[in-house]
Amino acid sequence: MYYNKIYKKSLIMPAFLLYSILFVLPCVMGIWFSFTNWNMMNMFHADFIGLANFKTIFIDEKQTYISPIFTTLIFAGVTSILEVVFGISLAMLLNNEFRSKSLLRSIFFLPSIMAPLIIGYIFTSVYQPSGVLNNFLNLLGLDALSRAWLIDNTFALPAVMATEVWRYIGMNMVIFIAGLQMIPKAYYESASIDGASKWKEFLHITLPCIIPSITINAVLNVIHGLNVFDIIFSLTNGGPGNKTEVLNTVVYREFSSGRYGLASAVGVIVFVITLLIAFTMQVQLSKREIEGL
Repeated sequence: MYYNKIYKKSLIMPAFLLYSILFVLPCVMGIWFSFTNWNMMNMFHADFIGLANFKTIFIDEKQTYISPIFTTLIFAGVTSILEVVFGISLAMLLNNEFRSKSLLRSIFFLPSIMAPLIIGYIFTSVYQPSGVLNNFLNLLGLDALSRAWLIDNTFALPAVMATEVWRYIGMNMVIFIAGLQMIPKAYYESASIDGASKWKEFLHITLPCIIPSITINAVLNVIHGLNVFDIIFSLTNGGPGNKTEVLNTVVYREFSSGRYGLASAVGVIVFVITLLIAFTMQVQLSKREIEGL
């Protein structure tokens, strides 16, 4: 028994050390540097300046940093809700028995494993003034709706959010399909005998039974939405102006400008916001799971 414990520890230690070196240590260093004036000019001698970086972020008349915080929250909230709604819809459709369901599942899941840079190139061409979307609108006689989507102050953020939703619907769908397949068919048979409509079956059987899947998808969607960077960077790079600027693009911009301490402070804010929201959602949705049971 004693040797078994030693053997198990010897297997765990390499992974633990690797995780600590590549994740825990950089996180701790990032938190420390957020309280310093580390920058390009004093790269090897950063002085402790307390909360000065955080004051710069939150007390800013131009709202250079406050605006991206709200944009990040809006992006995470809207995309998370849409991904869950469309994910459930697709899962229920593709959970039925028909010949091409496996092919359709693969097609809808494919965008979630595509490289963000490739998706950026694809949708940049789609959203161009002479791109696929505007040509389709012109074909339908909706010329008035055509516009330069990614450089329009009003529509740039919705365009990026639509791309993000398209990208992650498939991942949500797969998790929901797994949840749907765990529901005993006897529940639906009993409801059918009692004369329940499909809508009532969804409200009183399907929805309560897939609450664990909703919890998983909602939390993962929010975490991903709050940490979004790649899709925005590849499509708009935060533009036009700062209309699609989010916290992680601010981190990239500040770090590229040599303001490493300030970039670390913004990174800490991303971490704290993500931790608080994800933890709160997990607790609240877990309560719903217990109530559903």
